[in-house]
Amino acid sequence: MLNLQIDTNDRFIVAKVQGELGASESEEFTEALHEHAAGQGAKLAIDLTEAESIDSTGLSALISLVTRARLSEGHVVLVAPSPLVSGVLNVTRLDQWFDICDSLEAADQRFA
Repeated sequence: MLNLQIDTNDRFIVAKVQGELGASESEEFTEALHEHAAGQGAKLAIDLTEAESIDSTGLSALISLVTRARLSEGHVVLVAPSPLVSGVLNVTRLDQWFDICDSLEAADQRFA
């Protein structure tokens, strides 16, 4: 089950992911964040600290959001992936493709 909390501060949007990001949750995840990633110059931090698991459809959803953002000169940063998610990103070598920060403070600096 996915719990997604979206907060806005004066510099960027934070999407906190709790739970599973898999086949049954990826459509909801993508729909909830599409407008935040697709806007011109969007700045979106996806906090994966409490993400319990991710599968290929979850990875696809993240790739889709980042691609949308890049096409509109936006920026998506993954923040502090949980050990399991970090392992999946490492094995798939997507840790080299995504922009990953250790904290929201580091993401703020990256957006500056």
